[in-house]
Amino acid sequence: MKIEKLGKNHRKEVIGGLIVISVIGILAVNLTKAKYQGIEDIELVKGEINYKISDFKMMAIYQNNNGSYEEVTELPGKNYKINESKSYCTINNVDKDNSAKLYTNKYGQHVIENISKNDKCYLYFDKNTEIVSTVLGSIEVNNYTPDFSLTATTDEGIFKAEDNDGVSYYWRGAATTNYLKFGGYCWRIIRINGDGTIRLIYDGTTCHNNGESTTDSIAEFSVMYNTKYDKSEYVGWTYVEGKQRPEVGDTPIETNAKLRLEEWYNKNLASYSAKIEEGKYCNDREVDRRYTWSQSPNTTFWYAPLTRRENASPTLSCLEKDIFKLNIGFITSDEVIYAGGRNKNNESFYLYNGNLYWTISPYQWNAKINQAHVFCVRDTGFLEGASLINNRVVGFRPVINLKSDITISGGNGTKDNPYVVLN
Repeated sequence: MKIEKLGKNHRKEVIGGLIVISVIGILAVNLTKAKYQGIEDIELVKGEINYKISDFKMMAIYQNNNGSYEEVTELPGKNYKINESKSYCTINNVDKDNSAKLYTNKYGQHVIENISKNDKCYLYFDKNTEIVSTVLGSIEVNNYTPDFSLTATTDEGIFKAEDNDGVSYYWRGAATTNYLKFGGYCWRIIRINGDGTIRLIYDGTTCHNNGESTTDSIAEFSVMYNTKYDKSEYVGWTYVEGKQRPEVGDTPIETNAKLRLEEWYNKNLASYSAKIEEGKYCNDREVDRRYTWSQSPNTTFWYAPLTRRENASPTLSCLEKDIFKLNIGFITSDEVIYAGGRNKNNESFYLYNGNLYWTISPYQWNAKINQAHVFCVRDTGFLEGASLINNRVVGFRPVINLKSDITISGGNGTKDNPYVVLN
C-alpha cells in the first residue's frame, strides 16, 4: 500500500472535502481548513480496506445479500450502491455526524463527503441493479452510467439509455451473455430497443470468443461505402447531389454499401423476414455546431457523431430526418461507444474481430485531401474514420432487428449456449 502526499499541481484535481472510493482505483481525500489540513492518496488493492487514516476510520462495510446485510472486507463494486438511510458516521464513536454525506453517484462511484476529524463510518450496500422483463426473459440491468471516456475491456454487464422509442438496454465490454442464433448464423446482441425489438450484429457462421480475430464475422470484404468520395454529401446512406440530406420530393441515390448489404440480405435472410423488424438506422448528418455544412468547403468540418466521440457523449436518439427504416443496416458509432469502444485500441470488447468494418455514421469532411469520411471499427477495435476512397480493406457486418414477439426456444446467451430463436 502506497501513501503519497499530493503536490500543488495536483490540488486542483481534487474536490474539497470529498472522498471517492473506487474498487480498483484510488481513494482520494482532500480536507478543507474546517476539516482536515492535508491531502492524501490511498491506493486500494482489489478494493480491500486494509489501511485506515489515523483520523478517519471505516469501521465496517455491510453488503446486502438476499435481504440480509453481511459484513465484508472487500469494497463492493459499481453494481452495489450505498444505502444512504442506513449508512452513517459518528464523531468519536458517540454522536452521529449529521453533516457527513455517504452516497453512490450516477457513475457508480462510492462517495464519502464532508467528514469531520475522528469520524468513524459504517457503510451499508445494496444491489445497484434492477431486474427487467424482456423478450429474452429477465435480465439484470445496472442502474448507473458508465464512463464513456474509457474503453470497456471487461464484461461490464447490461445498461440502459433512452432511444427514440423508449428505454433501450445495451451490452457493454467483453459481454458474455449476448450471443444469439438466428437464420443459420450467430449474432451478438447490441441492445434491446425501446420498442422491445432486438438489435443484432453479425458474428459469423459460428459464435466467436471476445478478442478473437476472425474473418468469419465479416459478411463481405472490400466494400466501397460509396463509389464517390469528393463531396461531403456522399456520407449519406442515400444522397442528393449538392444537399446535406435528401428532401421530400427528391429522388435520392443509394450508396454502394446500402445496395451491397441489401443484396446480402436477399440472398441470406429474406426467407426469415417474418421474424425481422423494419428497424431504425441513424445516418446522422448533422454537423458540429462550430461549422456550417457545405458540399465541398475549403475547411475541414466534423459531423456530429465525431463530436460525440470526442466528448464521450453517445446517444441512441436520432433526428427523424436522418432515420432510415430498413430490414438491414450497419451499427452506429454511438452504439460502438456504448458497447465499449472509442478512440483507442480495444481488442477485448465484443465488437472486436481483428478486421475493419463500416458503421453508418458520418465522420468528417477533410478539406486537405477533398475526401468525405465515415466511421469504421478498425482491426484493433479503434473507432475511427475511413475515407470513402478506402475501398480495399473495409468490409461490413450486417445489423438486423428481430421482432418483439419472437420466441426464444432455448439458450442463456453464452457462447456455448446462445439464445436460439424459433424459426
